[in-house]
Amino acid sequence: MAGSTGGGYGYALMHAAQAWRTEVAGVLRPHGLTVPQFLVVMELYRRVRHSSTPLTQAEVSVRLGMDANTTSQVVRGLEHRRLLLRSRHPDDARARALTLTGAGMERAREASADARAHNDRYFGVLGASQLVALDQILTTLSTESEKRS
Repeated sequence: MAGSTGGGYGYALMHAAQAWRTEVAGVLRPHGLTVPQFLVVMELYRRVRHSSTPLTQAEVSVRLGMDANTTSQVVRGLEHRRLLLRSRHPDDARARALTLTGAGMERAREASADARAHNDRYFGVLGASQLVALDQILTTLSTESEKRS
């Protein structure tokens, strides 16, 4: 095992992630979405596109690695703005299913296109082999962290 990195890698990772988040927040602002709201909307949008059973709020929270209270606040806000609905879950009478409304689907399509364009710009400074290496490195770091949890 390698010795201490002195915190340099952690700082660089945090700085790059913060730069990406700041930029993507600006991209999402015209769509009226924060980054956490966008992540919830996109999780539900992916679910609809794959014709799967609706997700519960708890499932969304786990999938996104988001605190349950934060997820609850985000869902309430999106529901208040009529971008999603909470209804009886088809597989669990105690759970509430989260689904996007028509307006939520439209917002997801538009915001997703702009977020993809942002990612293309942000990560476009890297070559193909660097992107593959970055994906492998980030996956390894996440996987190992999950093992320690």
